[in-house]
Amino acid sequence: MLAVRVLGEIAATLDARPLDLGGLQRRAVLARLAVAGGDVVPTDRLVDDLWAGEPPPRALAGLQAHVSHLRRVLEPGRAPRTPATVLVSAAGGYALRVGEGLDATRAAVLRARARDEAPAAATATLREALGLFTGPPLAELADAAWAAPEVERLVELRRTLVEALAAAELADDPAHTGRPAERAAVVVELLRPHVRDEPLREEPVRLLALALYRTGRQAEALAALADLRRRLDDELGLDPSPGLVELEHRILTHDAGLAVPDVSGVASQTLIVRKATPSAGPDTRIVGRDAELARLLAVAATAAAGPGLLALVTGDAGAGKSTLADALTDALGWPSVRGRCPEVDGAPPGWAWTEIGEALGGVTTTGADDPHRAFHHGRALLAALGARDAPLLVVVDDLHRGDEETWRLLRVVASARLAGVLLLATFRPAEAGDDLLATVAALATLTAERVELIGLDRAAVAALVAREGLEVDDDAAARIAERTAGNPLFVREVARLARTVGADAARRTVPAGVRDVLSRRAAQLPAPAVSVLRRAAVLGRDVDVSVLVALEDADEDRVLAACEAGVVTGLLVESGPDAVRFAHDLVRETLYDELPRLRRARVHAEALTVLERVRPGDHAALAHHALAAGPVAGIDRVLDHAERAARAARAEDVPRTAADLLAAALDLAVTTEDARRRVRLRCALASAHSAAGAGLPAVTQRSAALAEVAGISGLPDDEHRALLLDVATCVDGPVTFALAENAEVDRPLVSTIASLLAGDPAPADRVRLLAVRAFAWHPREPRRATADAEAALALLDGLPDDAGLRCLVLNARFWTLLHPDRWDALDALGVEMLGAAERAGSWGHRVVGHHARFLHACYREDFAAASGHAATALAEAPDGQLASTLGWTSIFAALQAQLAGRYDDAERLYTGVAATLAERGLANASALSTVGLIGVYHARGRLGDLVEPLAAEYRTRGVLIAEAYAAALVAAGRPDEARRVWRPDLDISPDWWWLMWTALRAETAAALDDRAVLAACRRDLAPWEGHLAGAMSGTATLGRIGALRAREH
Repeated sequence: MLAVRVLGEIAATLDARPLDLGGLQRRAVLARLAVAGGDVVPTDRLVDDLWAGEPPPRALAGLQAHVSHLRRVLEPGRAPRTPATVLVSAAGGYALRVGEGLDATRAAVLRARARDEAPAAATATLREALGLFTGPPLAELADAAWAAPEVERLVELRRTLVEALAAAELADDPAHTGRPAERAAVVVELLRPHVRDEPLREEPVRLLALALYRTGRQAEALAALADLRRRLDDELGLDPSPGLVELEHRILTHDAGLAVPDVSGVASQTLIVRKATPSAGPDTRIVGRDAELARLLAVAATAAAGPGLLALVTGDAGAGKSTLADALTDALGWPSVRGRCPEVDGAPPGWAWTEIGEALGGVTTTGADDPHRAFHHGRALLAALGARDAPLLVVVDDLHRGDEETWRLLRVVASARLAGVLLLATFRPAEAGDDLLATVAALATLTAERVELIGLDRAAVAALVAREGLEVDDDAAARIAERTAGNPLFVREVARLARTVGADAARRTVPAGVRDVLSRRAAQLPAPAVSVLRRAAVLGRDVDVSVLVALEDADEDRVLAACEAGVVTGLLVESGPDAVRFAHDLVRETLYDELPRLRRARVHAEALTVLERVRPGDHAALAHHALAAGPVAGIDRVLDHAERAARAARAEDVPRTAADLLAAALDLAVTTEDARRRVRLRCALASAHSAAGAGLPAVTQRSAALAEVAGISGLPDDEHRALLLDVATCVDGPVTFALAENAEVDRPLVSTIASLLAGDPAPADRVRLLAVRAFAWHPREPRRATADAEAALALLDGLPDDAGLRCLVLNARFWTLLHPDRWDALDALGVEMLGAAERAGSWGHRVVGHHARFLHACYREDFAAASGHAATALAEAPDGQLASTLGWTSIFAALQAQLAGRYDDAERLYTGVAATLAERGLANASALSTVGLIGVYHARGRLGDLVEPLAAEYRTRGVLIAEAYAAALVAAGRPDEARRVWRPDLDISPDWWWLMWTALRAETAAALDDRAVLAACRRDLAPWEGHLAGAMSGTATLGRIGALRAREH
């Protein structure tokens, strides 16, 4: 058996024999893959991590050499030219697939097992897990940047194991051996070094005090509790938890209850046995998934008796996610509804929920011409789901194939927590994009269970092969398990092939991946049938036979014969009277990839011609085939279809889909000489980016469009002005993050708007232009921004009600209320925005309304109310606003961690959210993180440690970060350098961080003995005495003004 160790020195053994892994770099490759837990690590990430961001010119070749060596060592018996099954290549990277052969995985599995065991059994399990730690995790690599979070995770795992073991030893279980006092003495020895290393963790101190008391050492028990009380007060300003206070009182009073086991704390709670209460026994059709099914049945029992719950099932293609969902449906015996995300581009948005709505009894929404159809769809689904009086299972399959509307409706239904509803969703983690991962993150607190399906073990593989009518011995089962990694789909395909061509032939040709299996099965078909099926693969997983006949332009009998052959061999299934479906999308992908690229484009063009005739309204499918065909179909024709599909996507409120279509169209449009069309595409793309929450790409496209208009000559004045108006107002989505990097004013845009306003535009256009210019002025020109926003609002009040336009103007006004003198008005604006957004059906602008109310609550330091507004915003956020909403709610979580004294958590949250926001195209992402870290390091008295990061920010942001940079230099004992960068002559921008920067300036002035600046700051800060400086932003704080003034001395 192969074993890999990272809980100490990095090592590996094969059948207990040590393996020579090579030098540190090769061991680092193995360790980096090991800590990924079997997930694929992209090669560029590996290169970046292994060479600390500075790879040599031939780093990739070096990585491949290391992988080759490790493969030879880890699989010495692998035949030449056969695929690796331990260190595998997949999805643009590598993965280490050793399951519980990795000591870290084994330790986590044992920890999970202990939760469901009685205390005595759990004690043995936890000791086994702790025995896997032979030293500091990743000992040789502790200094590597990528290893730091992994080391912390593994160290935390050991901490929880120690605490759980202590709780189990102290628990009441007749099966325990030894007297309670003897076990308590063991716990004392176990916990003393743990408490010494982690003096602020309350649970181990509680358990230590209890153990000391049971060994007759009352004074030491009280001393341990007193020491923790003192540390909490001195270092964090906190009181002990009620549980510790109660234990101290019980020890002082010699409470008789302490003589019997008392494990009421956190760690002991995890050891309570949770019995599943399914309505039926394990499903006899499912193999190797009894434990996973039992976990889901336990969640279902809880959901049946209370608020609805969400469960996630994840796994690679063919892992058995849908099979497990089927087994759960059968075992529960509940009514159930199911929707599948289509496994092909071009399907209508939110299709899985459309299927669910139909199954619920024909949930209908307004027509496709309603721009708020998705909004109404969500409400209709909630009404239908809430009307049921019996438990209901709702299954959403293949979320990785979903779209923005699918994921948004998942959040809506999950957040509603409808009584008696179990929502089960499945997806492939390896194919989950950023949007789905953001959705999963947003639903983290609502997820009751997440089941990850890994490969089947040898016994389950043998049982599954037997199900396919093929009896194999243990050696053959082991070979199949090894070659297929236990993937149920692969196992079934191998068994079917062996049954067809014989065991010996199958043994020689057993593939490492399902693609080879499917190619072999397809090769058994007549050549004309294979040709037809390859062309069918172009149409997608679901194939309308009539369309395929038209595409083939051949004898209908030939098409029908090919479909029949596909059904007989299991490549296709009949899904309707005139429709077939590929048995798995891997089947379709295999056949599709076998078409040469040039031929593929022409088949797409032929499919486009057919669909134009038989499905002229299926814009998504038409655009998919048009873009796949590219120039072969004619540029203008392709662009027409892409634009129509993008408009349809916007009507369905899936702007990211629209942006993808328009970006692909724009790539093709560079070859056309029609500059006005390119401008139109850029405007539409900017609008879609804006609606999708990607502010920076939206502004980039608007700027490019302005530049392109300047290069167009010969246009009549009215056409030129109309084109400029379209460009100036194309960034029209909800704005919760600044649109400009480094707070710069977009001067070309401001100049364009001025010329348009001088031309006396229509009243509604004037309102729109003023609102856009207000955004452009903020925050560098606050007075101008306020004047334009107020002028737009006053003009709007005299026009017929236009809820969408009112949302735009109120959004602009929101940014002008961040001035300290106007913070009081934020709540009223938020309420008005929510009403306007409700009338307009704009979920994104509702998020802006909640954000305004959130900021007002932070200003009042009512953080409970702020949390409520944040939670509501997160639940309602459409996909376009989800990343930014996750951003400011995560930053708020970091602020709360800082206020609670959890500085490590705060630092981790601030750092993580910056990377996420930057990836999603949001401006000033690093600045948000930097401001938060300033608050954390200031609270720790370590602001000087930020000198180098702030120096880098100063080089790009200049005076915007000079205040903090100067303060850090002062804290680092470098006052002369601080004087050179400090700019107290410049006014501090009057926005949500004004109070924080002013307080920081006061501290710097005191340190540098600049009494005039200090006096001015004190005058400005006087009205804010007692307030948390910066907390109004919901992002960061320096602490209370009074305490900060004390620091000046």
